[in-house]
Amino acid sequence: MLAGEGLIIGRVGSGHYVRERPVLTPLHRWRYLDHPAPIAADLQSQGRRVTWDWHSEPAEAGPEIARRLRVKETTTLTKTHYVFRGDGRPLQLATSYEPMDFAPHTEEERRSLVARLYAHGIKITEVVESVSTRVPRPAESDALDLSAGVNVLHVERTHWAGDRPVETSDIVIPGDRFRVTYSMPA
Repeated sequence: MLAGEGLIIGRVGSGHYVRERPVLTPLHRWRYLDHPAPIAADLQSQGRRVTWDWHSEPAEAGPEIARRLRVKETTTLTKTHYVFRGDGRPLQLATSYEPMDFAPHTEEERRSLVARLYAHGIKITEVVESVSTRVPRPAESDALDLSAGVNVLHVERTHWAGDRPVETSDIVIPGDRFRVTYSMPA
C-alpha cells in the first residue's frame, strides 16, 4: 500500500526505503510563449540544462482532436511527439497537432508556433490551457521514469487566432516534480 501511494521505493535484493519528498520546481506557464520550447526556456532561466527530442508524422484528427481544432475527423494533421529532459532526466511529454501547412518539417523550420503561424499571416490571440491530474498511462510512466503512485498533470493546450483554434496539444508533466504557476493580468 505504501509503494502504491508513492511513499516508499522498492529496490530488488535490497528492500524498501522511504521516498524523499521532492522539492517542486516552479513551471511558469505564461513565460516564453514565443520560444520554440517554452518549458526549456523557463527551466534554462532557472539554471537547468534542457534538451528535447521530437519527431513528426501525419495523422488523422480523430474525434477528440477534430472537436478541439474544429475540423473533420478525417482531416490529416501533423502530429509531433516531444520528450523534454532536464539534466538528462525526463521532465515532460507533449503531443502537438496542427494543420499540415504550418508544421515544421526540418530543424531549420523549428521555431516557436507563434512565429511560424505569423509567417503564414496568422496571429495568435489567446492560449487556453485546461489542467487536470490523472494516473499515468504505462507508456507515460516508463517515458517519465515515474515511481509507483505518482500521478501526472495533463495540460490540454490550444492556441487560438481569433475564434479559430490553430494548434492543440496534450502535455504530460510528472506531478511530483513541478508546481505549475500561472499569471493573469488584472
